[in-house]
Amino acid sequence: MARRRYSSTLNQPPNESKSSGTTIKLAIAGAIFAVGIGVGVALSTLNSTPRTVDAIRLDNLAPNRDFCINYGASAMVMSSRVYVTLTPFNVFISQAEAVPGCVILPNNWNVLLQKNVIKESDIRLCKDRMNTFGFTGDLDKSPTVDCIYESKNATERFTNGLPVSPSPSPQP
Repeated sequence: MARRRYSSTLNQPPNESKSSGTTIKLAIAGAIFAVGIGVGVALSTLNSTPRTVDAIRLDNLAPNRDFCINYGASAMVMSSRVYVTLTPFNVFISQAEAVPGCVILPNNWNVLLQKNVIKESDIRLCKDRMNTFGFTGDLDKSPTVDCIYESKNATERFTNGLPVSPSPSPQP
């Protein structure tokens, strides 16, 4: 009986090119790398350190947290002193101290009046010179309440990017 010979190409699986296998392996490795970076960023934002301050942490640190959230906004209060000498003229600035505080919206000043931390005369002076109140410390004990000015210029700089300044005209 005669033996049949099979072609060698029929018994072997089709050859895949080496480049397509390498491409798939690189794509899988890239996907794993991208997912790893995404997970790392997510974990770093969820597990904030005590030195990281964000809006949620600031709200939690604010004095009278619920009062502050309902009637104003939590804030970081920077306290510093400036000393100016005239002879000779010099300016000295103390190191700033940051403490949690709260800015009260003007339509909620009556709540500060009810808590007896400001008076009608304080409201008149604040309306004339500045535009709202801010405080640090517990409202039920002895808070430090200040008449404060909202800097619209600073708001524009943060929200619009670069400060508005005239650009120099080109020289001919």
